[in-house]
Amino acid sequence: MNRPRPVVALLALALLAGCQRQPRFVPVAADSSAVPVDSFAVAVRTAQQCWDAGEGEEAARLTAHLVLSDLRMRLKDEPRTSWEERARTLLDSLDAGAELASAPCAMVVDLFARSNPEAGSWPWLYWCSGSEILAQPIEGNGMGLLAVASRGLFGAASSAAPQVPEGIAVLYGRRAAGGQQPVLMAWRAARGDRWELAQTLGPDSLGGVGAGEFRAVDDTTIVLTTRTWKATRGFDECATCPHVFVSHRFRWGLAGFERVEDRVRPSPYATFVQLIQAMTAGDRGSALRLVTDGSVLEQARRAEWNLVRGPWRAAPAADETAREMVFFRGATEAWKVRFDRRGEDWLVAGLSPTARAIE
Repeated sequence: MNRPRPVVALLALALLAGCQRQPRFVPVAADSSAVPVDSFAVAVRTAQQCWDAGEGEEAARLTAHLVLSDLRMRLKDEPRTSWEERARTLLDSLDAGAELASAPCAMVVDLFARSNPEAGSWPWLYWCSGSEILAQPIEGNGMGLLAVASRGLFGAASSAAPQVPEGIAVLYGRRAAGGQQPVLMAWRAARGDRWELAQTLGPDSLGGVGAGEFRAVDDTTIVLTTRTWKATRGFDECATCPHVFVSHRFRWGLAGFERVEDRVRPSPYATFVQLIQAMTAGDRGSALRLVTDGSVLEQARRAEWNLVRGPWRAAPAADETAREMVFFRGATEAWKVRFDRRGEDWLVAGLSPTARAIE
């Protein structure tokens, strides 16, 4: 990415007269990092008027530039200031709604109207370019901000050359019927001190509903891990019901985030689901690996678990990690199922019909 350019796009002081008039931004001299206090106050009032008027996108733009101006002023005197802490302090004083996440030399501020958070959100990216801090709006409107990762970015204090391509990745959370779905967006450096979207991974790749996090393995390797679930065929699963959770791992390589592992997280519930799936598919070998011994599988066969007789579901308030669970099948059946733990795995150890409690 190109290194320091003149400071541009700071606050146009006298032109911030009102939200309904389109504010302009004018260049500031390259050696200037300060904005007069009275002009800053005018910009603050204008941004607040925009939020109050429901002009979310414009209010976010003005607020984002206030954050940028404040960071530049603060870092001139205190180079070690935490971007995220400083931005939180300013935004709290502005009474602006925001979610923040940061990584080395990068920060994302997702702005929204505190009085109406459902109206949408507008994320802005901040990054270091030599001794300067720059900012731009990025994709991700209307989603929650979960985490940020960066690679190959170095501030003015570092003389190290990047060993990997410059990149910034953001993990968002998108609301869905079953809960939050993680969405990954990764950016690469473009000409003109800008970032362009290079990769997007949605629920189909990240696994559905759940959460995720970035982890730095070493100075140049970053891994994304998500823990998610999807609706299971043949099972009726509400948002708060037990689920089969799967861990997905992606390594940030030269071509972007690449899948390295998908692994079902062991639990009694996951074992029961896999047993039913194996039996209905006629896969005796897989079914035997999910029970403590063959007699348990024979019990399940006599109970005709290999037949489809309506959807299965865990009894209300069931704990997916419990050693004993009750499952309903269809409108009338109820089964008490016992589990034994073998290392990290769980096996079905016994089953018996039980009374179906009134729901």
